Amino acid sequence: MKKRFLIRVFISAVVLFLLAGGMDFVICQGLLKMEDYRFQDYAAMLEGGMDHDLLVMGNSRGKSHYDLRILDSLLHTDSFCIGIGGYPFNVQLLKYNLYREHNRKPKVIVQDIDPATVFNLFPDVRHQHQSEQFFPLVYDREMRRELKRVGYGSGDLNLPMYRFFGYQQVIKNGLLEALHLKHYVSSPAYKGHRPEDGKWDGTELRKKKIEEIVMDESRKAMFEAYLNRCKEDSIQVVLVYSPMYFEAREKMKGLDSARACFSEMARRYGCIYLDYLDDPICRDSANFCVSVHMNPGATAAFARRLGRDLDSLRLPALNAVKEE
Repeated sequence: MKKRFLIRVFISAVVLFLLAGGMDFVICQGLLKMEDYRFQDYAAMLEGGMDHDLLVMGNSRGKSHYDLRILDSLLHTDSFCIGIGGYPFNVQLLKYNLYREHNRKPKVIVQDIDPATVFNLFPDVRHQHQSEQFFPLVYDREMRRELKRVGYGSGDLNLPMYRFFGYQQVIKNGLLEALHLKHYVSSPAYKGHRPEDGKWDGTELRKKKIEEIVMDESRKAMFEAYLNRCKEDSIQVVLVYSPMYFEAREKMKGLDSARACFSEMARRYGCIYLDYLDDPICRDSANFCVSVHMNPGATAAFARRLGRDLDSLRLPALNAVKEE
């Protein structure tokens, strides 16, 4: 009697596990089909076969500050953006590794940099900003290893639906999309690029406190290892400190030292360093949504400026693109 009961319990548990696993997979497939900037990049990268000349990386500034339509028209490139809002370099690297796993290496990487990108670290992404974007990656073998490095535990990786706890709306949207009951369009990106929108009012800047930039050597070493890897792979890296409103600089203690550090890293690893913190665009608040994010009009103007600057450098990697 007891043995029969245990067998029934075991069979029920297996059935529930399989049902939960099936639902988990279906939800993730639905998320990847949405026209939603949180998932579009991953869907394209996982599909594979991309062969882009120029790749843009960075945090939210990398995601929003590079108008790819303009850059492609000026440089005759085919570009893609894998910027990831709210996350420093160790998580940006996860996304880059996913791109490289399934797609051809780019000729040029435009890496948006600032102290938050290079000197910060997120050891755990499970409950951070828009962490649902990582949910579908558990089905990629290489990404399972990457997710372990940024906080995913055994439950997140092996128990179906476990990582979805607290994300009821994500579950609903993914299911409806997968079952073709509703198609979600939410701030879709163009080749990964999604400009910020909004009107400046200065509230965010007034609330900012002065923060000291701590140039952590171990985090700097991680970034330098990436630069060295790109050098070995014959990928031309362009480090770009894109514009921010000039008054925001007054809230950053040690910024000049950080800029000098970026310049030195560029020299050491054969990168180009373009710093736009002194550009006239930084002097007018009408160009910004908040102090560190330009609005679409300023983003377009910056893309034209950056495109001309890159073209004038006559980088061999970009010249090769024109000749193809």
